[in-house]
Amino acid sequence: MADKKETGIQFGKPLIGMLFRTNRLTMINENVLLQALVDGRSVILCCWHGRLLFPLHCLRKRGYHALAGLHDDAEIVSQIGEKRGWHFIRGSSSSGGREAYREMVEVLSGTGQTIVVTPDGPQGPEHVAKPGAVKAAQKTGALLIPITGQASWRWEITNWDTFVVPKPFGRIHFTFGEPLEAGTDIPTEKLNNELEARMISLQHENDAQLIG
Repeated sequence: MADKKETGIQFGKPLIGMLFRTNRLTMINENVLLQALVDGRSVILCCWHGRLLFPLHCLRKRGYHALAGLHDDAEIVSQIGEKRGWHFIRGSSSSGGREAYREMVEVLSGTGQTIVVTPDGPQGPEHVAKPGAVKAAQKTGALLIPITGQASWRWEITNWDTFVVPKPFGRIHFTFGEPLEAGTDIPTEKLNNELEARMISLQHENDAQLIG
């Protein structure tokens, strides 16, 4: 298992960089994030687990935080991401969740902080949002912003979800959805359902621009 992790870490960073650099990248609606940060708002960027590579590359070197689990694949992603300028909070709904939640709240309580989470990770079900991101947003006043990415040429690795890896020499669209305010006067379940619906809709719309 150690060999798998070491190999993944050694080759992952240059491989991901090569795959993305050989594609033509279009960032769509990024101003919603940039304006929130200018206004001093903290932000939780919400991406389905299957599209995780897109923010890992497209938002690199910004000093943002990301939530990752404690399993071996998450360890590989975390170490690759740290080499690309990310700060990782480790834990998930299945392991280390309380500690990760407390650290998320601490980060988001600062001014203009950004955390990327995958609400359906680490083991699904696919495209079913767990409420942790919404709870953290309600506690800290952070904005929830759906994000997604897609490649015109790609590999799709099927496990509990469909994990997308761009192939070289195509096009990539990385898209930000409209912010969702997580008011404390709105039930968490209702907000979580709205977030889930927006994430699904954004992914469908973004995909349709590249693959019909």
